[in-house]
Amino acid sequence: MEGTVPDTKPAQGSRTAKVILAVAGVFVLLNAAWFGWRFFGPVTVYLTYSLYDLPFTVETVPSVISARPGETVSVIYRIKNNSMTPVDATGTLEIEPSSATNQVKVFLTQCSGLNAYQANLPQEYQVVFRVQPAGLSGEQLVTIRHTFRRIGTR
Repeated sequence: MEGTVPDTKPAQGSRTAKVILAVAGVFVLLNAAWFGWRFFGPVTVYLTYSLYDLPFTVETVPSVISARPGETVSVIYRIKNNSMTPVDATGTLEIEPSSATNQVKVFLTQCSGLNAYQANLPQEYQVVFRVQPAGLSGEQLVTIRHTFRRIGTR
């Protein structure tokens, strides 16, 4: 009786299918990790300032923070008027880039608006904010900038 001998060589198509399946699995895994990072990963917030015609020394504590989405964060702007007389100045807050404006919710900013800065006395001003996740269209790096101007200058 004549029989057929089974072919012990693996089929070429099954090897190619395994490679394609492995590559697809790695692609799906990397996309899932990216998606998770965008929605659950921290947002880096830089705290900066700009001074116009003011004799101030400003320190932000901390100057950079890694905020988790939904976390309420409190930071301090320590401002010292280096002149011998009090100075009246206004402060405004900007969020950069402009696409991140809706991603950051500021609850309290004591250094915005009109303030009288006493001579040679460091004063602390609190800023409290919350960041939302970057999501698909948000930013991973955000800057909160306070701009200070002496009253009467532009």
